[in-house]
Amino acid sequence: MPMPEFSGAWPPEPWDVAQSAYDLHSAWVAGDTDLLSAFYTQNPDGKPAKTRSAQYSTGVIGKVARWFWGRPPQQATKRLHIPAAADVARTSADLLFGQPPQWVLNEGDATNLEAAQDRLNQLLECDDATATFLEAAEIQAALGGVFLRLFWDQEVTDKVMLSAVGPDAAIPEWRYGKLSAVTFWSVVATDKRGTWRHLERHEPGAIEHALYCGDGDHIGRRMPLEEQEATAWAADLVDENSSIKTGVKGLTAAYIPNVRPARRWRNLPGLSPLGRSDFEGIEHLFDALDEAWSSWMRDLDLAKARLFVAASLLEQDGPGQGASWDPEQAIYTPAPSEDLIEGGPNTLVQAQQFKIRHLEHQATCTALMNRILVSAGYSTGDFGDDQLSGAMTATEVTARKDLSNRTRSKKALYWGSATAPLARTMMDLDELVYGGNYGLQADPEMQFPVRVDQDPVQRSIEIANLRTAQAISIAASVRKINPNLSSDEVDEEVDAIKAELAELAPAADSFGDSDFDGPAEPHNDLQQTNPQPRPQGGDTLEEAA
Repeated sequence: MPMPEFSGAWPPEPWDVAQSAYDLHSAWVAGDTDLLSAFYTQNPDGKPAKTRSAQYSTGVIGKVARWFWGRPPQQATKRLHIPAAADVARTSADLLFGQPPQWVLNEGDATNLEAAQDRLNQLLECDDATATFLEAAEIQAALGGVFLRLFWDQEVTDKVMLSAVGPDAAIPEWRYGKLSAVTFWSVVATDKRGTWRHLERHEPGAIEHALYCGDGDHIGRRMPLEEQEATAWAADLVDENSSIKTGVKGLTAAYIPNVRPARRWRNLPGLSPLGRSDFEGIEHLFDALDEAWSSWMRDLDLAKARLFVAASLLEQDGPGQGASWDPEQAIYTPAPSEDLIEGGPNTLVQAQQFKIRHLEHQATCTALMNRILVSAGYSTGDFGDDQLSGAMTATEVTARKDLSNRTRSKKALYWGSATAPLARTMMDLDELVYGGNYGLQADPEMQFPVRVDQDPVQRSIEIANLRTAQAISIAASVRKINPNLSSDEVDEEVDAIKAELAELAPAADSFGDSDFDGPAEPHNDLQQTNPQPRPQGGDTLEEAA
């Protein structure tokens, strides 16, 4: 199918609804205070508010206007932003790809299994692919989903590559909730003629390129690709339909939702397959955390020591110059003795310093941060802040991390199901462009490492007790201490352990030598095989004998 004929407002309906949420969450994750202030101080039509009468109105308009970031600038002296949203997105990415996933081809998945597995590792287990996954996971957590796009350039790379694209730069097309095609867009230039957008539509078997010239809010009209340097390269590669044939059946893009359902637009056609952001429903908590932290900093400002000096201590600086006070001056003009009484009504110098309510502010900020993490689906133990979790035992830490583990497992399901067909398309495309003979028959499998939350010392004690009780095998012990090892790696480790035990153990025939005449004679009474009975009652040793 060719690219739809876009016209009018951009993004088109219903993506303009989603774009508003993307802009808000992008501002939170970026920590851009100017964008946050602009977002919460604008009217429903998107234009900045000239007056703040909306703060006294009811409904959504008044509620948003009364937010911390929705107040007029003159109502708040110092506004500080805590990057809690960015920390939540980073934590999500670290949980998923802090340990790189493994890509596995099983027996029968390819005619040339060994070569296919080696190439699959080069494509998806390399450093650049892992870095892309980390980037994509942050976008996914913040915006509710992320796209992965395949690209290749034989002059630059020796393999097919991956890139991450946010959902705020894509117009997807769905079929039964699955991605059937997607149009990526980006602003490539802005000049006196208008805003230039490059549209790149991915569909099975082809990638179509188009260039549009419009303004900031409208797509405008379609222009030749040669009109802009950023798209001129595609003009020499596309056919008469402005498409580049990929030569493979699969779609060269994939969409990974964050978590479903998307509560905000689950009943809107076209938007319901999108996932929901980790920030959805907790934006007010981000706002409250910024307000509490700013109040804490305001206490520091108010607590600065200030001196109120009597007029009799001031030195006149001359006509029209006012008066000043030198705190280093040793002797002042004589003053009445009653004014020198400390704390009296006529004290010459008074100090004013307000109390810093640091404990109250710290408790408030900690409670808000804990609420943010729980609402987003993460445990405080995974956030890297000891003040949030406090002093806990190893068992308590493991229990506290259970929420993060459940969230990670849910997101891993979406990653595995979406990237498996993309990985096969990537292999087929790489074989076609860069050569190879893999004969892939099935989708590769994405396997996430098992998280090890238990303390290593505690695990070693547990395994030692089980081994002593002969309740666990060597192979099971190796799997318990290294849950992410493959079967072959486990077998190698077991063989190495057995070899070391054989070297440390005595020779098997050490007790079969001809010089061995049985157990040695006992050298004391404790080693006798038939010890004498102990005397009964008050009998002495001689009487007992």
